[in-house]
Amino acid sequence: MTSLDRKNLWDSIPEYKRRNPDSTKPPSERINPDIPGSHLWVVIVTNWDNMHPLMQDILYDWYRALSKHKGEDIDELDPKSTEALIRRFEELDSKLKAFDLERTNLEQELNIRDRDFQRLRSITGKKEKENIEVQQMLGKSFQEKIMQKQEELEEKEETIHELSDKIEALERRLTEQSTQRTNTQPEAYNGIDLPDNLSRDETIQQLKQHIEERTRLLRQVSGKLQELNDKISDQNKTIADLHNELLRKDEKIKEIKNLFQS
Repeated sequence: MTSLDRKNLWDSIPEYKRRNPDSTKPPSERINPDIPGSHLWVVIVTNWDNMHPLMQDILYDWYRALSKHKGEDIDELDPKSTEALIRRFEELDSKLKAFDLERTNLEQELNIRDRDFQRLRSITGKKEKENIEVQQMLGKSFQEKIMQKQEELEEKEETIHELSDKIEALERRLTEQSTQRTNTQPEAYNGIDLPDNLSRDETIQQLKQHIEERTRLLRQVSGKLQELNDKISDQNKTIADLHNELLRKDEKIKEIKNLFQS
């Protein structure tokens, strides 16, 4: 069963016969802002045509009884009489005053809103100027950091080239030493001075020691080179992180700027 098929309270009431033919219209449209409940009566009068005839009769009788209790006989007057016309004029005048009061309140609220808008606009202008200055400062700072990292990277690359040249020279010397043959008459091996009284085996042993020492130095240089390569990788990662952070801050500043402009 839908809400349309479900019966309500008014559907359970038998066919209602209106007791007061005049209750088709509200007994009064009087609006007095100083009287408690006046706004509720305005709502009732506005929706009078949407009410059930029973509710119209009840409210009509209630209003007449309340008027008699206050000594007001407006409903008993002849609608064409002077007194009734005066009463009607007073009602309309009261309604006009209520509208004037409402208009004044709306004008005051509009002025307050306009003042708040101007203040917010002033604050927004200051914030936009500050954001531009911050953007310039951040951009300059990050550019300086990136240039500094690039200079350090160039220095590391020069060091790597120098070490690479040294390694190639050592490798050439080791290759030359490995191709040489020892004679019974000891000679200088690639700049290595050996005593003359050494035997063939002693000469070979001395050469092995020199080769091991140079190999150790070569490994040490290779380790230093690997360390420099790792540092360069870290520097590249740092530069990439700084660049990404700069892009994020630029996007954030653009979002804030667009928010203030909207």
